[in-house]
Amino acid sequence: MEFATFILAAQRGYHQSSESVIRNSIEQAVASEQAGFNTAWFAEHHFNNYSLIPSPLMMVAHCAGLTSTIRLGTAVCVLPLYQPQRLLSEIGFADIVANGRLELGVGLGYQQFEFERFGVDIDEAPAVFSEYLDIILKGLNQNVFEHDGQYEKIPPTAISVRT
Repeated sequence: MEFATFILAAQRGYHQSSESVIRNSIEQAVASEQAGFNTAWFAEHHFNNYSLIPSPLMMVAHCAGLTSTIRLGTAVCVLPLYQPQRLLSEIGFADIVANGRLELGVGLGYQQFEFERFGVDIDEAPAVFSEYLDIILKGLNQNVFEHDGQYEKIPPTAISVRT
């Protein structure tokens, strides 16, 4: 059996500073490794105090330098809110600095106000997710890939930051 921790980084009240919530979340990841957990998962949310992690890959990259054995995961990267080619580079970078300990989780997302603020139509999110997932898989599995879809047109492209 494996054990993991899910780090939301919730700001339970505005008496807590953003800095203290984020630093506490980092400490949770370090303590999780010390306690023998297998993975620390980081949430992604925007524009509220429900979670102060706008990029779980940034948390993975930071915590990678403070830990050595625990796997570090994204729970989840809300795929329709990303630009897939850039995300591929960030995935590669995070996995390199984590020495191969990245656990990549991607998801559809569900909070309409987040989608509205990024200018993404939540009703199209399932189709966008599906297409972006195809792009991510191509980019992870092919040295040079291209894509001709409804939402993205990508000429032959190589992602230079790879694991």
